[in-house]
Amino acid sequence: MAEGLDESPDILTTFDVGFSGIPDDLLKQLTVQEIMLGESLLTPGLQTSVMVHSHINEIPIKNFDLLKNTEMSIDIEKSLLTKFKIDPNMSVRQTTYRLDNRKLINNNVEEFYIHACDQTLLDNAATLVSKLWKCTSPSTVVRDVLSSCAGAKSLDIESSDPNRDYLAENIRPFQVVAQQANVALAGGNDPSFIHYMTYENFGTHKFRSLYSLTKANPVAEYTFQEIGAGAGHAFPYSVLTHNFPCDFDLLSDVLNGVGYNGKNNNTFFSFNPIMAMFNKFGSNTFGCGIGSGLPKLGSSNVGSAEQQNACPDYAHLYVHKRQARMGLLEQDKIALRIMVPWVPFLNAGKMIRLNLPNKQDPMQLNYGSGDYLIVSLKHHIKRGQPATITMDCVSKTVGYGEV
Repeated sequence: MAEGLDESPDILTTFDVGFSGIPDDLLKQLTVQEIMLGESLLTPGLQTSVMVHSHINEIPIKNFDLLKNTEMSIDIEKSLLTKFKIDPNMSVRQTTYRLDNRKLINNNVEEFYIHACDQTLLDNAATLVSKLWKCTSPSTVVRDVLSSCAGAKSLDIESSDPNRDYLAENIRPFQVVAQQANVALAGGNDPSFIHYMTYENFGTHKFRSLYSLTKANPVAEYTFQEIGAGAGHAFPYSVLTHNFPCDFDLLSDVLNGVGYNGKNNNTFFSFNPIMAMFNKFGSNTFGCGIGSGLPKLGSSNVGSAEQQNACPDYAHLYVHKRQARMGLLEQDKIALRIMVPWVPFLNAGKMIRLNLPNKQDPMQLNYGSGDYLIVSLKHHIKRGQPATITMDCVSKTVGYGEV
């Protein structure tokens, strides 16, 4: 077991990192210096890595191949959090898949990084799906393929519409989920489903809509106060640093099909080969010729489904809206980047609240205060330094815009 300690007595953070099935003589030569854990709404995986120091002239000679494809366990505790009635523990179990950036940092010590991922990512890479679902909701397809094909044990699947026929043609499980996210609707009309993972329950796959995520109450409320360097780490709801990378970007909005008025400006052209019908749905503004916004093409069986013994496919109701919604999550449109003291309960997809009191009138909150959706976050736990979490967030309005 490789151990580490955040050495400030008032902000004590301890961690243990272990590798199953690894000989003790190899483990004793490893000292974990840093832990980095990442979640993001933009990717269906977790980013887990540790930075390790090891003496190079030990006997027996190390064989780093033994660290490949083994379970890496990370257990973190910050006992100070019990004073605030916060669970102080976080546990991670991931499978190692990569060791890189190995280099000498002095004559006797080398440094390298060990990366790990959820076992479902490896199973996804090794599996192809060929299956037909008849008149089935996207959420049912997602639950089926993640549990039976990718081996996911912990799922958080939001219900969705519409029921439709779907054929997976020799593609990976996560590709199936991505295709279902493209057509899934929340509340019958919101095309904002995403597939992502969090560290909850040793790795949970989530299939959720932005609409439902942003309706949740904030899990933490942070208030910015000017305090002495380092003092903020003793209070879990301190703001250590914050900035606003992008307040608005009209050009990016327009390129993603959001009009000057903030509404969807995309167009969907639907062709029904059975009925020989061609239809246009969506915006009629800013067009030159038959198109407007970002035109999309697709087929439809509406009106002929009974002839085909199939479910009607109402793709025209949502396809032209989805890109505009997803464009609001782009990395270069992050509204808030904030660093806070480490706590185990923050996750991508949760809401936080930021208060920025006005210095002249503390009862007034400055522009930028409000509720934010966590798009991505990174846990950073380094030996001898305070543990932190850095979050990239967007405004809660991403969940219920007109687009």
